[in-house]
Amino acid sequence: MSVRDWQFLPDSLDTPQESWRAGWLLPVIVALGILTLGAAITAAFVLSMERAAMTLTRSTLEERAAHTQNAIEERLSACEAVLRGGAGFIDNAWPITEQEWRRFSRPLNLAKVLTGVQGFGYAAVVDKLVSREMSPLPRGFWSNRAGRGNHPQTAILFLEPQDERNKEALGFDMASEPVRRAAMERARDENVAAVTAKVTLVQEIDSSPQPGFLMYVPVYQRDLPVATVPERRNALLGYVYSPFRAGDFMESVFATDPRDVEIEVYDGQQIRASGLMYRRSAHERVAADSIHLLRYVAVGGHHWTLRIAAAPSMIRANQLVPAWMVWVGGALGTLLLSGLGFAMARSRQMLRERVLADQRLLQQERDAATILENSLEVFIVIDEQDRILEWNKQAVHTFGWTKSEVLGRQLADIIVPERMREAHMEAVRKFHTRPHTVLGKRVEMPALRKDGVEIVVAISIASTLRRGKTVFFASLRDITARRQQEEQVRQLNATLEQRVRERTQELEMANRRLQVAYRDLEAFTRSVSHDLRAPLRAIKGYSALLAENLGTSLSSRAQRDLDGIASTTRRMDGIIDHLLKLASVSQRELQTQDLDLGELMRQVVAELGPQPSTQVHISLSSACVRADPGLLTLALRNLISNAIKFSQTRPSPEVWIGATEVEQTRAYFIRDNGVGFDPKYSARLFGAFQRLHSEREFEGTGLGLTIVKSVIEKHGGRVWAESQPGQGATFYFVLPAC
Repeated sequence: MSVRDWQFLPDSLDTPQESWRAGWLLPVIVALGILTLGAAITAAFVLSMERAAMTLTRSTLEERAAHTQNAIEERLSACEAVLRGGAGFIDNAWPITEQEWRRFSRPLNLAKVLTGVQGFGYAAVVDKLVSREMSPLPRGFWSNRAGRGNHPQTAILFLEPQDERNKEALGFDMASEPVRRAAMERARDENVAAVTAKVTLVQEIDSSPQPGFLMYVPVYQRDLPVATVPERRNALLGYVYSPFRAGDFMESVFATDPRDVEIEVYDGQQIRASGLMYRRSAHERVAADSIHLLRYVAVGGHHWTLRIAAAPSMIRANQLVPAWMVWVGGALGTLLLSGLGFAMARSRQMLRERVLADQRLLQQERDAATILENSLEVFIVIDEQDRILEWNKQAVHTFGWTKSEVLGRQLADIIVPERMREAHMEAVRKFHTRPHTVLGKRVEMPALRKDGVEIVVAISIASTLRRGKTVFFASLRDITARRQQEEQVRQLNATLEQRVRERTQELEMANRRLQVAYRDLEAFTRSVSHDLRAPLRAIKGYSALLAENLGTSLSSRAQRDLDGIASTTRRMDGIIDHLLKLASVSQRELQTQDLDLGELMRQVVAELGPQPSTQVHISLSSACVRADPGLLTLALRNLISNAIKFSQTRPSPEVWIGATEVEQTRAYFIRDNGVGFDPKYSARLFGAFQRLHSEREFEGTGLGLTIVKSVIEKHGGRVWAESQPGQGATFYFVLPAC
């Protein structure tokens, strides 16, 4: 080193202390820089891992949300299919009875197949029902005319199963409640399946009721047009419907899903506490600000909002490495090797890209697998050796073979009928060497189920390359039921004209027999009126002449004999009169109108004019019945006169007339404090010429109660009596209300 070089060295190196400082300063600065850079990189990596965990969690939530939405929609679609089947049954078979509906509903086994469905029923438009079709309805079924709007009155006619809950709903007019009516009108006007908003079911008899909803499918009169809204309203017969308890329904849908998310279902498109229909808690507490997704589900023209929140366990499961290990590894790597920072940064970037790529690929595979597995059609994939590669749920349901039983086996051995196997195998072997006549087309052919039953399927086949090899995708649908229905329709059309002719002949023969019976009855009436009354008039005349000729020389015994003849002829005349009245009841056509039964009772009592000692108590303030006034007056006159007659032996004769409830039915009664009768003879009471007391005790013809029974039953009612000897008698009768 020359003297000149020495002149340009820094002054700090002139002493040993300054040289030591210069030797340590740069390493310390580099070390501090590496430590700072390493800490920054480690912190950035930890943050990136947390973001990746969040991204993966959201991806998982998206998958669960899609699965949840599909599960709800598929279950409701299955319910809609059942309701449409019921609508088709009613459309083809109406009118039906409650037993026929029960026989149709029982094979559906809804309680096991569609868990959560409360029932399967039919609500009819009341105006479209005749009286015999309304017989299953309870008396006084529910209806709120003010709440029904312009919708016709309805009543729940059938509802299966007939458990304690469903019995509460029979007869209910669902159109009288606004929320239900809105869905019913949408179903009626648009001819679609409609779901209501959140309601409380009539079946909720528990102290803690669940939220519920209903699904309606309209049924129209099949001989009327339904092209426009007014035509559909005019043709409406009723609704096939199902009530759902939201809690039971959702629990059945999510029964097999793991509890690593919290699921909430809200009515409408907003999250409100009042709209909560169902909550399924996770196995551990989920914070209010946890990662969550919202999905909107359209069901039957109505909307639900799904809120799905991740549980802490799901977030932890999506963390690739715990944060503390990243910090320790980063610190060790920084201390051991200064260049590890770059390598870690590069590795982090590559890892992040790989994770995202894997997520995208995994999501695509999951989406494709979900669509394939949950398709409503059978979906099968085979290779060039006819080996089965894919077999979805619908294939299991249609053919009976599980996925594990068929994978790797040849399709020809599973579903191809034996007579067609050779042709099938030949087509697969020569796929590349001959023209393809079925690819891309929908064709129909037979197929074989596991139990050996042959069905008809509509099949569409496509081919593609998978890893360089040809595979075939087959989409099938079972159309056996459709084929059978087409055959049934053809057979029905072929025999319809013959059945119409036979039925017409039967009706004509029955009408002729009825006309003959009426003519015979009219002839009998004329015979009774003329042939029996003429001898009686002669007997009366000769008796009067005999008494006049004998005059004062008539002995007391002869007078008694003449009095007996007169009494007997009067009794015979009364019997003839009652026989004529009984015949007129049978012949006369009902001319019904709304009658005030209390006022009619008072008129009959006034006409009979009982003795002053007889007290008649009438406690009917407002009782409106639908009846023929002439026939009903005849029956009431017989009942009230009997009560007055059989109570005359009492010191203070009394008669009570009123109404009461008997077996949830309004019944009217006429009670006296007379002699009564032994109840073991009650079966004979309403028979012709059946008397429980002698002529000497109480006069009568023995036909009065027979006439009463004929009149009441002609109105569709019933009459019965209760009594004990010496304790009076009570006669009850039931008539149609106004």
